[in-house]
Amino acid sequence: MAPRPPVELDPPRLDMTPMIDVVFLMIVFFVCIDFRVLEAKLAAWLPRDVASHGSVPPQEQLLVRVYVVARGTPTWGERQGAAARYELTGHRIAWQIGGRSGLDQQQAVAELTRIASDPQLRVPDVRQPGRWRQLPVIVEGWPDSRYDDMARTGDMCRAAGFTDVQFGGGLGPRGG
Repeated sequence: MAPRPPVELDPPRLDMTPMIDVVFLMIVFFVCIDFRVLEAKLAAWLPRDVASHGSVPPQEQLLVRVYVVARGTPTWGERQGAAARYELTGHRIAWQIGGRSGLDQQQAVAELTRIASDPQLRVPDVRQPGRWRQLPVIVEGWPDSRYDDMARTGDMCRAAGFTDVQFGGGLGPRGG
């Protein structure tokens, strides 16, 4: 039996014409349609205002500010595995809690514990009328404060007994 001659096949080509036609039809459709009519037909269940009298009064908060006393010097510590450990040598911070400022860590923990346990420093609970709860805490980092400083401050607030701890505020980067 004689071998067959090789069959030459055309290389496969992708025909883009149908896709261009579909895109063109979609453009015509969306240009011609009036979206306001569609929006009016869509059902939207928006929350209703439950407060019938004026605005909500401002809520008291305990402001805890983290100040950098000494920026520290970046150093590379001992090698742990494949990477060296980054450290800030001489980095020191102080806290301002309410009206008291310049507190070291021990004084800050004592002040937070005192405030958390004082029943006179409770605020009305807006979610449960007639009940009282602890002050919400706002931890505010000031220029040059590090993530570690903020996390340690949040941990101190939690350890003192505060349950509503939020992070925010601050002045942003140095010179900002």
